[in-house]
Amino acid sequence: MSDKAVATLTASYERVYETFAGFSAVVGSEGSMSYAELGQAARCFAGGLSELGARPGDRVVVLSANRPEFFVVDHGIAAGGYVRVPLSTRLHAREVAAIARDCEPGVVVVDAERQAGVVEALRDAGLATRVVALDPGAGKADATYEELLGASAISPTRPDPEDLAWLPYTSGTTGEPKGVMLSHRAILACARNLMAELPAIETDDVVLHVAPLSHLSGYTGVAYTLRGAGQMTMRSFKPEATLAAVSEHRVTVLPMVPTMLNMLLPALETERWDTSSLHTILYAGSAIAPARLARLVKHLGEVFVQAYGLSEIPFPIAALSKRSHRFDIDQELPARLGSAGRVSPFVAVRIVGPDGREVPPGEQGEIHARSDTAMSGYWKRPGATADTLLKGGWVATGDVGRLEDGYLHIVDRKKDMIVSGGFNVFPAEIENVISTLDAVAEVAVIGVPDQRWGETVKALVVPEKGKSVTVEDVDRVCRENIAAYKRPRSVEFLDHLPKTGSGKIQRHELRRRYWEGSDRLVGG
Repeated sequence: MSDKAVATLTASYERVYETFAGFSAVVGSEGSMSYAELGQAARCFAGGLSELGARPGDRVVVLSANRPEFFVVDHGIAAGGYVRVPLSTRLHAREVAAIARDCEPGVVVVDAERQAGVVEALRDAGLATRVVALDPGAGKADATYEELLGASAISPTRPDPEDLAWLPYTSGTTGEPKGVMLSHRAILACARNLMAELPAIETDDVVLHVAPLSHLSGYTGVAYTLRGAGQMTMRSFKPEATLAAVSEHRVTVLPMVPTMLNMLLPALETERWDTSSLHTILYAGSAIAPARLARLVKHLGEVFVQAYGLSEIPFPIAALSKRSHRFDIDQELPARLGSAGRVSPFVAVRIVGPDGREVPPGEQGEIHARSDTAMSGYWKRPGATADTLLKGGWVATGDVGRLEDGYLHIVDRKKDMIVSGGFNVFPAEIENVISTLDAVAEVAVIGVPDQRWGETVKALVVPEKGKSVTVEDVDRVCRENIAAYKRPRSVEFLDHLPKTGSGKIQRHELRRRYWEGSDRLVGG
């Protein structure tokens, strides 16, 4: 096999199935299989997709909670040379249909909880996409997961390293989701970079995926798969159940978002748990407030690694190592605990001022990063691609930060993005929905600090003169059109919104009073 051929997700997985054939790939009470069994199931699933009419390069949407079958679907997509389009289970069915209209998938794989709504939304959108039901008897579908597993196994395809492997979607400031084109090269480079920041991965590692496999855990899982580790899933995150699973299954690695860690604290502080097997908690999405991190370290020990990245150039751009998480509880907490860590070995970072020039250490500016993890571009959006992929291979992150004492600090978001519970929320998308209410004259959506979620969404609404609009009206229109995590947790009615001379809303001014006393204008 040529070096070029090995540099793809498809070929790398094939080598894993052979090298670690007898080791456990999937473990836990919901199901288990060896790497040899995972490889065979993946080839059969890929063959089933082919019998449905899918061809290499076709997009396959995956919409499911974490479960053992997710690994087979993922590996089957790689085996067939298809393109993985992982979607958040929190998306509204109409949002799923809008993404399907954009990427034109050959197949949508969906679990029982979301199947009926997705099938209806695809039909209403006039899309003839084939649907594969993960659960039997869940309703109308073109095939079931079990039926596809009964298909003839295919010979794995041989994609090029620059061929598209994944197409995750990220919302844009216009409110329209954008597909981020990630090649086989980029995904493998992400796995390599993670390996550089994490403790050595061993075959006796057990990774518990409570973070979504469609997002954080999906990227993390690739790295652990390539080294033959065992992996298990939980369909939803519950603090006590997570800690019980760590003890029962001797979990060693736990990928999480800061919101989940915040939710673990009450359980850790009210009951004793056996977490002695746990050697690594990888968290991403935002930094954790240092005081809260100190409480977590007290109960879980020196197990934390933070990774910073974004869809367009996946993590780790920078990482805060276990050693950097150390501190003396009797001393003032070090500033580095609020940072994203040091820039990773295979990544270059520069901080750029408004004039486009690099600024000295300690000064703030937009973060630009360069790495072989970078996206190939946005799906069918050359204009947006040109704005983000810059000359010299640099990616404009849209995040504002500074480099200080070797650590990268994230201090604001250039494009007003809100991060709530590790999920990206863009104000324009929510504003567009609320503006459909006849009684709304103007609306601005901002992120406000929250102890549990880092940030929550707040809508500031100016009613039309002589008309009435209520919190219930705003909640209803959002509930009917967008995902739950995007909906405002609070609504405030104002007489007017501050604007610039050109008429643009001064969102920064609206946010200021909620973030007074904080040295960071983002949550964590």
